[in-house]
Amino acid sequence: MASGRLYLGLDVGTKNVKAVILSAEDGKVVEYASIPVYDLVIQPRNGFVEREPGRLWLRVAKLLKSMKHIGEVDGVCIDATSGTFLTLGRDGEPLHHLIMYNDSRAVREAEELRRKSRSAREFEMFLPINSRLVLPKLMWLKKNLEGFNHAWHVLHEGDYIAYMLSESIATSANTAGKSHALLDREGYLAEAYDDVGIPVELMPEIRPIGSIIGRVSERGEREAGIPSGTPIANGVTDATAGDITSGALEHGQASITIGTSLTAHVVVDRLAPDPKRRFYYKVYLKGRYLAGGFTNAGTAAIDALARVLGARLQDLTELASSIPPGSEGLIACSELYGVRVPGDHPNVRGFIIGLTERNFTEGHLFRATLESSGYTLRLLLKAVEEVTGTEIRELRVSGGGSRNNLFMQILADITGAPVVAVEEPDSAIGSAIIAAWGIGGEKLENMLGRTVKMRRRFHPNPRNHKIYEEKTEKYRRIIESISKII
Repeated sequence: MASGRLYLGLDVGTKNVKAVILSAEDGKVVEYASIPVYDLVIQPRNGFVEREPGRLWLRVAKLLKSMKHIGEVDGVCIDATSGTFLTLGRDGEPLHHLIMYNDSRAVREAEELRRKSRSAREFEMFLPINSRLVLPKLMWLKKNLEGFNHAWHVLHEGDYIAYMLSESIATSANTAGKSHALLDREGYLAEAYDDVGIPVELMPEIRPIGSIIGRVSERGEREAGIPSGTPIANGVTDATAGDITSGALEHGQASITIGTSLTAHVVVDRLAPDPKRRFYYKVYLKGRYLAGGFTNAGTAAIDALARVLGARLQDLTELASSIPPGSEGLIACSELYGVRVPGDHPNVRGFIIGLTERNFTEGHLFRATLESSGYTLRLLLKAVEEVTGTEIRELRVSGGGSRNNLFMQILADITGAPVVAVEEPDSAIGSAIIAAWGIGGEKLENMLGRTVKMRRRFHPNPRNHKIYEEKTEKYRRIIESISKII
């Protein structure tokens, strides 16, 4: 038997479900388990991305029941993908598959929402309208799903797993961020729902992050092995759970995740509208918010370049290390799947400008690609700084890209902020920390101090930063110019 209070964090991701049992006493992981679920994702039509909820629950239950210490946990918290949801009928059973966060079926409905709802248009300064939000997809379901008029409740993916464990229905403003949850109080943007004929009463009640929203039922114990009566803390999205595990908790810290995409979330203490709709807000911990967004400036272009050149990333990094900042006039765009920053320009994709006989080398091409991702990040962070008045003091960087030291130094030089490369943050740990805080009364700062592991710190070079400020502005102007002709 493990000693001390134990808390279970459950992370329902796209590819895997991960579970961590964390000791509140020393912050150590007592047990870790995972199970693949990517095979449950189906694409019945172009733009449709779904997951069968019943089979997902069976995988989750199987995973939890396999854990040696599952019968000893003192509390549970669940995170899941952001914007994935389903609708329950009046019999408590799903009316359809989980509609995934990256499902884009509701393009017309998103435009309809913008056209019909003044309140949704005004709210775009905090949450830009697109087809991946929940409300446009509910509009699609109303038109196309037979039996939608028998809907009882909408549940986000994490809410659904909590419901299966406890039969309780609740959510957090963070989890419901893509459902037009309000930012300054608990509730939804009811006017937008009314404008498009979707009853806001379908949405789950919003309660504070970390609050107890239910207890494991006898059925939950029988199917998943967690003792009945175990409290369940209100959770967040998988990305936010990862932000917590990165250690970004204080005003002015930013959590940057660099995988195939690059996501940036800045911790801010106030809401301020962005008329240019360059980023979104999410409710965070300790009365704070996350301001930031998703970009396509991750490792996709870096990996593609290495593949085309037939070179190892390590060798390209060594070559790029000898190239001066600015790549001797070469400017690239690493957003291969469409530019998101400095504006949403989906038709503008990766490019290389300024080739000469001197800079047409592998090292120049690779460094310019790394710098491009830095320019994108700088423009996004600068927008947050300008709108919120927040001075970004530190970047906490994780993901596959964070293991490249040259890349980390370039990000520090371009943004002008210290970069802390952290060991891979596991969202399940972030949820376990919420459970220890919300149920067990542990201090967040203490829990983070015990769990967050720093790999290396990178300090900006003032001389290089000055060079990159000019290059960042040039990159912005190039993007804006190209967007007008493509």
